[in-house]
Amino acid sequence: MKAFAAIAALLAAAPAGAAQRFAVIAGNDEGAQGRARLWYAERDADRMASAVRELGDFAPDNVVVLRGRNAAEVRAAITGLDARVLQAKAGGDRTLLFFYYSGHAGASGLELGASRLPYEELRALINASAADTKVAIVDACDAGRFTQTKGATFTASVDFALPTDEVEGTAFIASSAAGEAAQESSAIGGSFFTHHFELGLRGAADADGDGQVTLAEAFRYTSIRTTSGTAATEAGPQHPTYDIRMSGRGDVVLADLRRAEATLRLPADASATFIVRGPKNLLAEIPGSKETLALALPAGRYTVERRTPSGYATTEVDLERADVRTLPMLSPTRYDRARQKGGPAPLVAFAGGGITMAPLPGFGFAPAVRAGVRKELGDLGLRIHAEVARKDVSDDGLRYSFWSASGAAALVMPLLDGTIFLEGGLLGGYTFASQSVSAGASYTGGGPIAGGVLQATTRLGSIRLGLDLQAEARFFRLNDATVVRPGASLSLVALFNP
Repeated sequence: MKAFAAIAALLAAAPAGAAQRFAVIAGNDEGAQGRARLWYAERDADRMASAVRELGDFAPDNVVVLRGRNAAEVRAAITGLDARVLQAKAGGDRTLLFFYYSGHAGASGLELGASRLPYEELRALINASAADTKVAIVDACDAGRFTQTKGATFTASVDFALPTDEVEGTAFIASSAAGEAAQESSAIGGSFFTHHFELGLRGAADADGDGQVTLAEAFRYTSIRTTSGTAATEAGPQHPTYDIRMSGRGDVVLADLRRAEATLRLPADASATFIVRGPKNLLAEIPGSKETLALALPAGRYTVERRTPSGYATTEVDLERADVRTLPMLSPTRYDRARQKGGPAPLVAFAGGGITMAPLPGFGFAPAVRAGVRKELGDLGLRIHAEVARKDVSDDGLRYSFWSASGAAALVMPLLDGTIFLEGGLLGGYTFASQSVSAGASYTGGGPIAGGVLQATTRLGSIRLGLDLQAEARFFRLNDATVVRPGASLSLVALFNP
C-alpha cells in the first residue's frame, strides 16, 4: 500500500517548469462494518505525499493528502484540482494528475470507512480531469475491478521525460485481480505490491541497466515479485492488473536513478539475495542479478545482508549525499547464517590467549591459553573449551609456581546481532591446579566451577575476532573444608570453521 515512489519519480527527468503536477493521495485504515482495521494504509499515504513532494517535483500546494476521510471528500479533492489544472494549461504547461488510494475495497468500489466510491465513478472522475495525462493506482482488495475493462491491453508508449510530446491518456493500475485479496505484511511494513513497486523504481526493475525505470519494467518486476511473494500466504497468490491507454512516443519513465540522493551498486551475484535495511523504515529484499544493479537510495546508514545457499554475510554502508558506492563481494559466514535462520550448522572452533585470575592470595592475573569448539543446537549453542594457565607467584615471601588446567561446557544464546555479535550463557566444568614450592614440595587439587560466559565478536577477513569473558565460582577443599572463591578470565579469540 505504498506506491509512493511511482509518481515520485514519474517525471524525474523533466526539466523544472516543463509540467505542472497535481496529486490526490488518500489512505484509510477503516473499511465497511466488520472489516479488520488495516495496519499501514494511512501511514503509507503520508509517506507517499512526502515522496512526491521530495522526488517528483510536485509543488507542496499541488498535493492533497486525505487520511481517514470519506468518499465525498475524495470526490471533492479530485474535482477541486480541475480549475488549477486548466489554469496551468492556459499558461502553456503540460499537466499530470496522479491519484493514489490505499485501503479497503470490495466488489462495488473503494470503502472509505462507512462510505463508498464505486470503481466506475472513480474512473469517470479521473477521465473527466482536464489534465493531459492521468495515472491512478489503487492498492486494495478486489482492486482488479478498477482495471477490468473489455479489451484492455498494455499499450503505454509515452515518455513523461519529453514534455514537448502531445501526451494524452490514462493509466489505471491495481494491486490485485478481481476477487483477490491485496495483502500487507508486518515483516515488510506494508503491502506486498507497493513494497515491490517501490524497490523496482529504486532500480531493482531496471532490466536494461540504462538508469531509468519505465512503467513496463516496474509493472513486470512488481507483478512477478508480488505473485511469488504471496504464493505461500493463507490468502494465496495476488496478481496485479492494469489498463493503460496512452499515446505519444518513447516509454513511460517512472524513475531516473541519477536523481537519487545516493546510489548503492550491488555486485553481479545471481546466486544471492540481498536484504537492505536503512533510514525511513526502508526494507528491501532484492534478488541478485548477473549484472551490477544500481539502487537509488536516500542518504543514510544501511545494513546489507547477502544470503546464499552457502551462507550468510552482512556489512554496514554509510551513504552520503551524491555518493555512488559499490558494495564489495561479501564472503559467507556460515555460523552467522545459522544464527539468523536456524537449521543445521557447522562446527566452529575458537582459540586465543589472555589472562586468568585464581582465588589465591597475591596471585593477581596469570597468562592463559584457551581453545574450544561450538555447535549449534536449535536456537542455542553448545560450546566446550579448555584453558591452561601458569604463573610464578610470590606471597609474603613464599615463592611457588602455579599452573592450572580447566575444562567447561556452556549453553549460550544470541544477545545482540549486528556488526558486533554478542552471545552469552551458563557454564559448568572442572579445574585442576598445582602449586610447586621452591623447596620442592608440591600441592595439587581440583574442584568444580560454575558461572557464566560472554563472547563478543566481529568479522575480520575470513575469520571472526573477539573477546571471550568467563566469570565463575570455584569450589575446592581448603583446610579440610569446602570453600567457594570467585575466578575470572578474559581472552582474545579467533573463530573459524575447522
